[in-house]
Amino acid sequence: MKNIYLAFFILSGLLLNAQVVFESSLVMAFKKAKQQNKPVFIEYYNSDCSVCKRLGAILREDAAVASYYNANFIGYAMNTYDDLSKEDKMFMEEANLNFESVPVLLYFDQNKNFLHHSNGQIDEETVVNEAKKALNPMYNSSGLKTKYEAGDRSVRTLYAYSDVLRINKNEALLQKVAQELFESFNKAELPTKKSYIILKQVVTTSDNGFFQYWINNLDGLKGFEKGIHEGTEQSHLQTIVLKELTDPNLKSWNTTKINQFKAYILKLKITDNPNVFFEQS
Repeated sequence: MKNIYLAFFILSGLLLNAQVVFESSLVMAFKKAKQQNKPVFIEYYNSDCSVCKRLGAILREDAAVASYYNANFIGYAMNTYDDLSKEDKMFMEEANLNFESVPVLLYFDQNKNFLHHSNGQIDEETVVNEAKKALNPMYNSSGLKTKYEAGDRSVRTLYAYSDVLRINKNEALLQKVAQELFESFNKAELPTKKSYIILKQVVTTSDNGFFQYWINNLDGLKGFEKGIHEGTEQSHLQTIVLKELTDPNLKSWNTTKINQFKAYILKLKITDNPNVFFEQS
């Protein structure tokens, strides 16, 4: 009988270690983080999202991922399906984090300072690598700001810092850094997926060099998305143009700018009558 109980407890331990442990509340997560001197990992997801389900399977079924996260982080899962709880919503507002899609891997130090996030590719290797970045001062949020202010204008730093500025909605600085990113970017790589990902993730204005490149090379802006997003590449240019057409100062645009946007509208096939945007102004 003792052997049966021993086997049961061993099996229970193995099953527990095969999945990331999530605390029941944010309060408990940060309490344990201070007690164990660990940062906090938050799975920001929606239980109705197919990509989120894939992330969930990795976090709850992959033993190597679970082992790394349980050893280095205190976990908490934040489900957006029925809107966030009051506690979770307040936490995100205080952290000044704004995400338009899920899932997102979020990392904070034990004092609730934002360290790192990732809402890119979801696979076992990436999930572990993003956690390692959160633990590395050279990659986390404060480290990126320090590197940028010290004069680092490498593509890696500028892209990562732009992504942080985007979710913080620091639009003015984001535009500046994203343009510096274009200036530092290897122009031979402009027709590649790497350039497209930058457009998709951090470009928010038509003045940016990546926007200008792709608006003038629409024939090449295809084949980067697969599955349900296949063929949506131009939508990112459309979103930028439509957002700028809501400018409250639209009436004061000069003729050159108006004609430029009419050309964008026609190129992107938003409508075959671009005048409608300016007649209403």
